[in-house]
Amino acid sequence: MSRLDDMTACLPLFLTRLKEMTEILKAEAPEFDQQNNGIFDLTDQLFITTATWGLDRWEKILRIPRESGDTAEMRRLRLISKMSNIPPMTHQAIEQALNRFLKHPSARVRLLPGEYRFNVDIVLDDLQHMSELIETLENIKPAHLAYTLRAGLNETLEIKDRVILNHRRYRTAGELKVGYSVTLNNNEVVLP
Repeated sequence: MSRLDDMTACLPLFLTRLKEMTEILKAEAPEFDQQNNGIFDLTDQLFITTATWGLDRWEKILRIPRESGDTAEMRRLRLISKMSNIPPMTHQAIEQALNRFLKHPSARVRLLPGEYRFNVDIVLDDLQHMSELIETLENIKPAHLAYTLRAGLNETLEIKDRVILNHRRYRTAGELKVGYSVTLNNNEVVLP
């Protein structure tokens, strides 16, 4: 079915019998075809595998120099290769990236095996660009891992009085039942 037939099918029967309407549809059908082809061509440029004239933009984004005599297929392969060579993120690489935001490099990443998460320990005195640090951490960490950002002090504490530390674990919503207390366990330690 042609574009003209599609447009005619959308009109009531009495309009399709008018000579003026037929002439309008004959003039507009090629314009709609041209518009649709332009939209599909533009959409093709958003993906490396289908891009033609958009390969220049992809090469600029990925900073790949274009070599003379390259075919479009060769350019595509080079772009795909560059995009697929993203190095894996290690805990050392995360530490390096976070230490760029600290006065004194103090970031330590500790992986928690089997829990799909890690702890990031940073000395409290070093924190100065917190929003950038968190944004960087969110961008570079593997998507399947969670993290806990923990601030610490780089000095010793002297306890002069009696200190009681409570470590409580509360029940989750699934663990709560009628008659149970909200706390699952309550460990109390008295420091002399």
